[in-house]
Amino acid sequence: MAYTVFGPVMYDKSFSGGITTNNEYYALKWTTHSPSNEIKIFQQLNHAKNYEDYSLAVLNLHTPGQNCAFASKNGDIAIRTQGDWPAKWKGQGDFIMPGTDSSYMWQTMIPMDETPFQYNPERGFISSANQKPADSAYPYYLGRNYPPYRGQIVNRKLAAMQNITAEDMMALQTSNYDVFAETALPIFINNIRKEDLDEDGKKYFVLLKNWDRNNEVNSIGATVFETSWSYFEQLVFDDEYANAPKVINRPFESSLVDGILGDSAYKFIDNITTHQIETLADIATAALKQATVDLKAAEIKGKLTWAKWKGTSINHLGKIAPFSQTDLLIGGGKHCINATRKNHGPSWRMVVELTEKTTAYGVYPGGQSGNPGSKYYDNFINSWVEGKYFPLWMMTKDEVSSKKVKWIMGCQKGYFYTKHFYVLLAPTIK
Repeated sequence: MAYTVFGPVMYDKSFSGGITTNNEYYALKWTTHSPSNEIKIFQQLNHAKNYEDYSLAVLNLHTPGQNCAFASKNGDIAIRTQGDWPAKWKGQGDFIMPGTDSSYMWQTMIPMDETPFQYNPERGFISSANQKPADSAYPYYLGRNYPPYRGQIVNRKLAAMQNITAEDMMALQTSNYDVFAETALPIFINNIRKEDLDEDGKKYFVLLKNWDRNNEVNSIGATVFETSWSYFEQLVFDDEYANAPKVINRPFESSLVDGILGDSAYKFIDNITTHQIETLADIATAALKQATVDLKAAEIKGKLTWAKWKGTSINHLGKIAPFSQTDLLIGGGKHCINATRKNHGPSWRMVVELTEKTTAYGVYPGGQSGNPGSKYYDNFINSWVEGKYFPLWMMTKDEVSSKKVKWIMGCQKGYFYTKHFYVLLAPTIK
């Protein structure tokens, strides 16, 4: 692979994704390609005793930005968007830049003490669901793609909760409420012309109108909304983007919703390929009409409910179907706190209660064995689907010789030996 001062050449004539034209090659600058020692952050965090120790430990993290959260038994809480962040001008890196002009290179990184962070905020909690980590007053440009919706619902729920228990946090992590739909659904409800729909369309409109905005397993309203919104987005933008390059970003969902809610005559609503001027009602109605064809077909196949429509799967790393679990009956969605999609979702759920004796609960969509022949290969998946958690063993130094320790590993003088590293398995799981 060719390597330039901008980074490795990731896209050349051998790339089939359609990004290269006119024999132009493209290099990619990414902080992951820079040397770093991320093991050190975990080694130091494992020995941290307070906020000061945490603050020093996270400085060792130089990969693309990660959200490093902190909580201690004395009540301190913090979160830092830690990593090497290029100090970019607005828009730098959003589009392909000329590789023959050194002025487009990264000049420096955001100073470590100026990366976004919160420490004991007045609101009483810290959170992250990959929303933008700083407001418009922040002096550095952090890019554009920060979906806001999951962060909004997390903050709303936390702000309203009192005397929170571990069970409350488990319910929060598995919430299927779609706050994006809460924002976007009125566009359909208030503008679709019901009289223009056939009988199936009218039925789906009623289901959409009565939907509670929860992407539950057996919800049909969630399926109607997702399908209708997909067609709506295409109808709004396809005409303007028809002659755009093959590889191009469309506007974010939030941009479309904000644009329409701010102006019902949003300029992209009109189809520029027709003589008439399309209205929001025209496009919203057309979207549900097109969705009705797909919805009717799904209904005939018995796949109209949300979980069956979404078809969440946990795939084997080698994409080996018999070693995967497919079509799991789980709710959620990309805008829900329970962010399960077709092949994405929360890979680790954990709740920790910093009582005098720390208690913790967790689950992940897999099992304790990598052997497909073992009954422990995928023994946690059903619990993960159902939103259940297992108690986790928070080992203390007095439990070094506990029978719960299955085996011991360690490292000395460059080779591994079986001593001083403890593999901890919660006894309630097996």
